[in-house]
This record gives sequence, C-alpha cells and structure tokens, in this order.
Amino acid sequence: MEKLKNLWDDKLWFKILVIVVILALSYWFGIIAILLGFILFIYAIVTVIRKYILKKNTRFKVRYILLSFLALTIMGGYGYAQTHPEEMEQSRIRQQETKKAAETKKAEDAKKAAKAKKAEDAKKAAKAKKAEDAKKAEAAKQAEAAKQAEAAKQAEAARQAEAARQAEAARQAEAAKQAEAAKQAEAARQAEAAAQAQAAAQTEQNGNSSGYIRDANGRWHRSNGQFASKKEIAAAGLVW
Repeated sequence: MEKLKNLWDDKLWFKILVIVVILALSYWFGIIAILLGFILFIYAIVTVIRKYILKKNTRFKVRYILLSFLALTIMGGYGYAQTHPEEMEQSRIRQQETKKAAETKKAEDAKKAAKAKKAEDAKKAAKAKKAEDAKKAEAAKQAEAAKQAEAAKQAEAARQAEAARQAEAARQAEAAKQAEAAKQAEAARQAEAAAQAQAAAQTEQNGNSSGYIRDANGRWHRSNGQFASKKEIAAAGLVW
C-alpha cells in the first residue's frame, strides 16, 4: 500500500493510468460509478463543513472531490447509456409514457375542471334567472296590488260621490216635498181664508139684509144698536 502511495506521489504516468482505469470502469459499470459519484458528493459536503465551519483539517481538497464526482457521474451516465441501449430506450419510453400519462391526466383534469366550471356557470345562471323571475314576479305583484288599491280607491270615491249625490237628491226631494206641502198648506190656508172671508161676507150681507149688523168683535146687533141673542141670530139664518 505504501508503494502504491509513493507511485501516486512520484509518478505522473501512474496517476494517468489510474485515472484511465477508473474512467474505463465507470464506463462499463455506470450504475456503480454514479453511486460512487453521489457518495463523493456527500463526502465533499462533509469536507466543506469540517473545513469552513468546524475549522478542522481535511485529508482531501474539496475541488478534487467535486471533480471526481463530476467525472464519475458523467462517465457513468454516458457509459451506462452506451452499454445498455435497450434499458435506456425502455427508460425513454417509460419517461414518454409517464409524460404522456401526465399530459393525458392534465388534459382530463382540465376537461373536468371546464365541465365543472360550465356546470357551475349554468347553476349560477339558473340561480340568477330564478332570482330575476322572482324579482319580476314581485314587481308584477306589487304593481297589481297598487292597481287594485287604486281601483278600490276610485270605487270608494265613486261610491262616496254616488252616496253624496243620492243624499243631495234626497235632501232636494225632501226640500221640494216640504216646499210643496207648505205651498199646499198655504194654498189651503188661503182657500180657507177666502172661504171664511166669503162666508163672512155672505153672512154680513145676510145680516144686512135681515137688519142685524155684526161688529168688529163678531157680535150681532139689532138695527137699533142693541145686542141680538143667539136665538134671534139663528132664527134669522145667520152664523153666530
């Protein structure tokens, strides 16, 4: 082991040979090379922590470890692709199928989302239409109620006007009736007065012809001025 270390430190050709062998092995054993590359990457991180955070000495330099990681990873990936074309093709096909399945699922999800959105929009439109119809129905109901109230108000006004007209007609008829009754009473009174006046005139005339005179108080007197008795007046055919 000490001899190999001395060869590594002293002989350039040994370093080149070791690097070529490692690259060849990485080419033929790609999976192992990639695994070793990731182990070196983790070791590089640990080395950085030990050197710059914990301030401890490290055996290898970080840049050499990272270069080894890159070399192993790149060569291992390239070698594996070249030595296992069927697996790479299958991997590519699987990736394509996975991508296609993801795209199909994405398209299906988008289709479902569009369908759900369309259903939601239709539901919202139906709800809005229902609300609008209810609003129109309420407005029509209020308009009809206002119309009926106005019609009832007009009918009440017409009824009151008709009642007032009938009351006025009845009052006028009653007034006309009372006026006619007063007129008839006045006519009867006048006729009665005329009849009485005529009877009085007739009685006066009869009294004058029979020699009896009636004074202003309605008393009968003989021609000599003395009061006449009822018997005399009745015998004369006069009214006491």
